[in-house]
Amino acid sequence: MADRTGGEPQIDGRSTRWGEHKAQRQVELVDAAVALIEDEGARFRVQRLAERVGLPRSVLYRHFKDRAHLDGLIRRRVVELFMRRMEPTLTFDGTIEEAVQRVVGAHLDWVAQHPRLYAYMGVGEHAMGDGSLVSDTKTAIAMMLSDRFSDVLKALGVSEAPIRSVAIGIVGFVDTSVNQWMRDERREQSEEELRAMLCRSVWAVLDAALRDLGVELSPGQRVADLERV
Repeated sequence: MADRTGGEPQIDGRSTRWGEHKAQRQVELVDAAVALIEDEGARFRVQRLAERVGLPRSVLYRHFKDRAHLDGLIRRRVVELFMRRMEPTLTFDGTIEEAVQRVVGAHLDWVAQHPRLYAYMGVGEHAMGDGSLVSDTKTAIAMMLSDRFSDVLKALGVSEAPIRSVAIGIVGFVDTSVNQWMRDERREQSEEELRAMLCRSVWAVLDAALRDLGVELSPGQRVADLERV
């Protein structure tokens, strides 16, 4: 609201309170949508969400620009939940083998616990238009791993290495393998077999990349010891 005396514009308190209320209500509705997806699947109907929160469909939509806006906020929330699980594992504590098992295990465990949310991430990426958020999340994980790889390599005397491409490849391989396993109605591997295969494969890629750089390591070596070399 403009100040007719020519001073600073005044803020309408009612508008501010409505904005805060709308933002809080959006969070509540998005959380309700996440719970609905967990219960009923990725391709949920907005009418079912409206019924779940006890609002007419038209009133629910007052809190969002359109369905795409709602889907985008839900997808962002799902990614936040996924990253909350993954980020603590993106360290190299313990041995190399333990670090690989921790990251792969966290990914697979989250997917096994939240299969419908994981499917929704795929729906958002491939069927609902802009999938940059999901793609950026994978890239962010790869960059975190790349930074840690680089720290270890520098400690070993390797200052320049194309390790970023290796990290991106590993993240893509694990995600694609898990995604295909989740979609496969006739799975050729159990969850534990998939976990073991992914860990072996990730180490094989790392080992090959390291050998190309003239570095030979054992999966049983502790990363902290390598950084003190």
